[in-house]
This record gives sequence, structure tokens and C-alpha cells, in this order.
Amino acid sequence: MTINIEALIRFLGQTYHEMIVQGIIPYKTKPSGEYGDPDLNLDMVKEGVFLSFKRDGMTLQEITLRIQRDGIKEWIFPNDLPTPLKAEMPRQWVHDTFGEPDNAAPPRKVANRSFGWTERYAIRDFHIPIAMQVSYDLDGMVKK
Repeated sequence: MTINIEALIRFLGQTYHEMIVQGIIPYKTKPSGEYGDPDLNLDMVKEGVFLSFKRDGMTLQEITLRIQRDGIKEWIFPNDLPTPLKAEMPRQWVHDTFGEPDNAAPPRKVANRSFGWTERYAIRDFHIPIAMQVSYDLDGMVKK
């Protein structure tokens, strides 16, 4: 199943119920979470999409698009990405397209796992204030 990513982004700040009524999410599985956790999650693994909702009101607060998948070499993100995003985005292309990030964390190693750059960009001209976090692999390609 494919997900309309652009429509999903436009639903940030709206409820899970509104998304179901509008047909944005093809799943009937409700978001879930640990008892006491303020967030509920819906992981659509095959679609490469992870959603986080506020438990109170089930409002969509975060969308993660997995452009690359750990352990799957030939993974191809199965959904159309809204302009200007694309399936292969090197770090320099992201900088050329979105400018310099508001905040950045350099590559690091944590418990024998290596992580590439992580950068944050404020997105302007949207119906609510949002930020885009970009995580790169060690080769400087967008991972999520």
C-alpha cells in the first residue's frame, strides 16, 4: 500500500480519527504505546513511515520517513515524496535546497553503532510551526 506523503504532512496537528475519515492512513490498526507514555505510535514498516501521536487527543505530532532501511540494501522508499524531496538526497543537495540547518549534530559512535550527521531545519509558510530533522548515513546520504 502506498501513502500520500504530502497529504500526511498536511495532517500534522490533526487527529488520528480525522486521518482515518479522510482515508489518509490505509491501516485500521490504532496507534499504541506503553502505559504512561505521553505518545502513541503507528509504525507502517512496509510503507517506510512511522507516525507519532500525542496520547491526549491522538493528534499527529511527528512523521518519520525511512528513506533507507538498516539491513536492507536494495530498499526503495515505496511512496511518492513531495517536492522538493527525492529518494536519494546527499547532504550537499539538502543544504543547497533548504539552506543551512538551524542546528546540527556531527557524526558519532554510540555503543559500537556509528551515526552520520543529524540536522534540523525550520519549515516556514506552513499552517503550524514545524521543523524537519534530517538524519544521514556515514556516506552523507539522507537516511530518514
